[in-house]
Amino acid sequence: MINNNPERTDAVVYPCGVCNLNCRYCTIDKNPVLKDIDNELEESFKGDYYLNRIKLYFPRRNQLKKLETWGGEPFLHMERVHDLVRGLIEYYPYFDTMFSSTNFSYDEWIDKFMGLMDVFAEYPYRNFNYALQLSVDGPPYINDANRGDGVSERCVANFNKLIQIIKDGKFPKNVTLTCMLKGTWDTECIKLLNDKQRLIEFFQYNEEKYISKIQELNNPQFIMGCEVPNMAIPTPATKEDGKLFAEIIKKCREIEKENFTQHYFKYYTIITPFHPYVGCSNCYSFCGDIACCGTGKQMVGFLPHNMVSACHEGFTLLVDKYKEYAAQRSEDGLTVTLNKFFELNSTPMCLTDDEYRLHERKMSYIDINDPTQMATATAMIIALAMAGLIDSKYINEINALEAAKYVLLNTTYCIKANYATTGTFCMEFPGLYILLLNGALDYLKEGGYINGQ
Repeated sequence: MINNNPERTDAVVYPCGVCNLNCRYCTIDKNPVLKDIDNELEESFKGDYYLNRIKLYFPRRNQLKKLETWGGEPFLHMERVHDLVRGLIEYYPYFDTMFSSTNFSYDEWIDKFMGLMDVFAEYPYRNFNYALQLSVDGPPYINDANRGDGVSERCVANFNKLIQIIKDGKFPKNVTLTCMLKGTWDTECIKLLNDKQRLIEFFQYNEEKYISKIQELNNPQFIMGCEVPNMAIPTPATKEDGKLFAEIIKKCREIEKENFTQHYFKYYTIITPFHPYVGCSNCYSFCGDIACCGTGKQMVGFLPHNMVSACHEGFTLLVDKYKEYAAQRSEDGLTVTLNKFFELNSTPMCLTDDEYRLHERKMSYIDINDPTQMATATAMIIALAMAGLIDSKYINEINALEAAKYVLLNTTYCIKANYATTGTFCMEFPGLYILLLNGALDYLKEGGYINGQ
């Protein structure tokens, strides 16, 4: 029996299990077994399997609002979801939003993207919103090092094709497109960017190649913001990395102030990672859902064979566990199938309906004012300070508590990231604290906005 969860609004499917890239910080292991999983995904999109599964979890016709796609690189086989999207539009009158992340770095991408837009164009009496997260890490000397030679050039070419389609009036009038740049900095990027002029040029590149081309359309149907890169966390971070990151934060704050007079940027005003969020200045409980990405609350993912991916980590862990299983079975000369794997193996966050029912009930009703997470973060900070991995001032309990409060309010709690590093969904990874608490937090506070100032 499926829980009657009125807050459930988003469905997730995985149209593709493979990827054309092998980004150095990606947590999904690229190996031949991905093709086996992709073959099973292909079969699962034939017929009404996903539509029926979604109806089971979203029984009220006014309930489903949004569909997300992940992978793998979803647009490699986005045609697999076309019939599902048609079915959702025709069954759910309030379904109007899709989200996809993409590396948009291969020749067929623009055709795959516009093929999906053409599906929405079949329903001119309905309006839709499409959020497109573009995974690109800035100039070629960074992006190509992270993602592969020539990737930057192909990304820019595909984006230019999209802009030309818009200018030619060939984009559906009933779809509002919001583009977001998802850049990722790891410790190698930090080393490359520890130069003020290079930091300026990094964001100028984003403006020139991407942001300005949407902004200059001056059309409310097409939107693009100025997102700051996220950190490749969990990452092996040393105290030296943290000190270097503090210098990056210092330079970013200086550039933001100078930008008012030097006009480095046309669109960016904030370029600092972890720039402060104005939270409750006197509150020492963590006022946020334990899984703020929506896991176990409004979002549910669907896999073949009536399995549920309770988090994007469910698919990632499936890849890892299936790789081990396939290696063992090949030695026995037995046929490897995903269905048999599910019967014989348990994968965290990859659940049956009954298992998901228990998981969702547990995750959905945790007291969001429970101070446990704040206490755990504070204890970890004190331990790291005592070990000499972060500034010694955080041995002081008050300093540690203030730091924990800041970090928790200005970062996303992610059980996927936690599990990848610690092996548990509850214990947070130390890399983030090592990066932020070797001087970076001091420069962040100097930037204003902290505690509303």
